[in-house]
Amino acid sequence: MKMNKTAKVLSALLLTGAFGVSGSAIAAENAAGVAEHFGLTVKTAKEAHEAAKAGDKDGCLSGIKQSIQHYKELTGAAAGKELQDTIKVVKEAKGECESGNTTKGAELLGQAVPVLEKLQKR
Repeated sequence: MKMNKTAKVLSALLLTGAFGVSGSAIAAENAAGVAEHFGLTVKTAKEAHEAAKAGDKDGCLSGIKQSIQHYKELTGAAAGKELQDTIKVVKEAKGECESGNTTKGAELLGQAVPVLEKLQKR
């Protein structure tokens, strides 16, 4: 009896985990998921840019981290070379903000955000 109860609990945990993983793994594999995550990538990059312009190191880092996380949800054609190159610039901005140079971070994000907006419209 005890083994049966344990097996049920383990099965439920595995099943729940499988649904959780599959739900996030396919989030951006359809057009709506791509649009959502691309939009969030742009939105959080803009927020990071505004924070960096204001000299807010923590706000800059928070926005960049969120932007990169949403970018990671994009798959396939949505994550083309131009987007990858732009995310490299965002990551450079992250390094600048981490070291306290929000002015340079704002400059880099100022280059990246318009490209992200352009790519989002495609």
